[in-house]
Amino acid sequence: MTPASGKLIIITMGNVWISSWNHCDAAGKAIMVGLLFLSVYSWYILVEKFLVLKDVEKKNRLFVKSFKKGEIPRRIKCPLNSILEYGEELKVRSGAEYAEKHLEKAFLREQGLLEKKMTSLATIATIAPFLGLLGTVWGLLLSFMGIVAAGSSSVKVVAAGVSEALVTTVAGLLVAIPAATGYNYYRDRIFNILEGMEYLFPNIIDYLKRKD
Repeated sequence: MTPASGKLIIITMGNVWISSWNHCDAAGKAIMVGLLFLSVYSWYILVEKFLVLKDVEKKNRLFVKSFKKGEIPRRIKCPLNSILEYGEELKVRSGAEYAEKHLEKAFLREQGLLEKKMTSLATIATIAPFLGLLGTVWGLLLSFMGIVAAGSSSVKVVAAGVSEALVTTVAGLLVAIPAATGYNYYRDRIFNILEGMEYLFPNIIDYLKRKD
C-alpha cells in the first residue's frame, strides 16, 4: 500500500463517519452516542485499572519483603496490610481464634475492591457489538425504505446506504475489542495478585497467633 492510497483510505473513512452521522435519524444517533459513551467509559476503566493494579502489585511486593524480614511496614497501604490490620483489630476485640476464623472476610473485601468495575468492562465487551449490530440493522432498514420510496435500486445508491449502515457495527467492534482484551488481561493480573495474597495468608495468621 502506497502512502497516497493509505491517506485516501483515511479520508474516505472520515467521510463515511461524517456521512453516516448526517444520515442517521434520532435512533441511529442515539446508538452512536451510546457507543461513544461506552468507549470513553471502558477506556477510563482500562487506564484506572492499570494504575491501580500496578500500585497494588508494587506495594504488596514491598509488604511481603518486609513481612518476611519480621517487619510490619505500616506506611505501605496495600491489600495485605489491610488484611493484617483487620486481623489485629479482631484479635484485640475477640481473641486470636476468632480473628483466624473471620480473617477471610478481609480477603474477600480486598478481592471485591480489586475486581471493582470489572463487571462493567465485561458488560461493555458483551453489549457493544450487539448495539452496533442494532444500529446496522436499523440503518439498513431505513436505507431500503428510502430506496423503495425513491424508486431507485442502482448499485451506487444501495452500496452507499449499506456502507453507512455498517459503520455502527465497526464502531461496536472498536468498542468491544479493547474492552474484552482489557478484561481478560486484568482478570489474569487480579488472579495472580489474589494468589500471592492467599499464599501469604497462613503467615499472617501465624503472626497474629504469636503476637502478644
